[in-house]
Amino acid sequence: MKRIESPDQVLSSSARRLLLRPRPRYRGVLHRWAALASIPVGVVTTISADGPRATVALAVFSVGVFCMLATSAVVHSRDWAPHQVERLVRLDHSAIFLMFATSGTPLARLGLDAPASTWLLVILWTGAVLGIVAEWIPMHPPAGIMNAAFLAFGWGMAAFLPWMIVELSMMQLLLLLVGGAAYTVGAIVVGSRRPDPWPERFGYHEIWHVLVVVAAGAHTALAVDLAII
Repeated sequence: MKRIESPDQVLSSSARRLLLRPRPRYRGVLHRWAALASIPVGVVTTISADGPRATVALAVFSVGVFCMLATSAVVHSRDWAPHQVERLVRLDHSAIFLMFATSGTPLARLGLDAPASTWLLVILWTGAVLGIVAEWIPMHPPAGIMNAAFLAFGWGMAAFLPWMIVELSMMQLLLLLVGGAAYTVGAIVVGSRRPDPWPERFGYHEIWHVLVVVAAGAHTALAVDLAII
């Protein structure tokens, strides 16, 4: 267990949770390997994209997935000092906000027609920028607020569901919803900290990481299907 160095130290609830709980043996391992795997996948799919528009969309998507997985892997790679944990947690949350925007970019650029595509891009990237800026404000929101923000941001895309139903194939829509459902179930698991099967080896946070990889895989398949003919 990592000791919090000073009672005067102001830490977010996420940072305190990491510091006060022993790190399970497999914490961060899956995201480390997934981040490494995302590099060749991103390069190959981007090169194979059909045309400049699809190439840019897949490149943006691939960078976002790698940043999210790699940041998480670093955060959970070892026990960090309290001041380092706070910064890394903020960086981790920032990468999640970035991932929302980059994951939705192929959908907006390749799956929807204007004006829905334009509005979706504006909302995704504006939300990501605002979320990242808010993450670095020198204050800490109450526990659970960040999870609620992630869920609200992610499912905000449901406002575009009428256009998606018309313009996406059934398989594309299914991949989008499977990814969203996996992220949602994972957020519920990490928020409630249940189930927590083997706290010393593979706990609730590792379940969350499995669901993140499932979601990223589904959205990768969606992006590739949109970009490669």
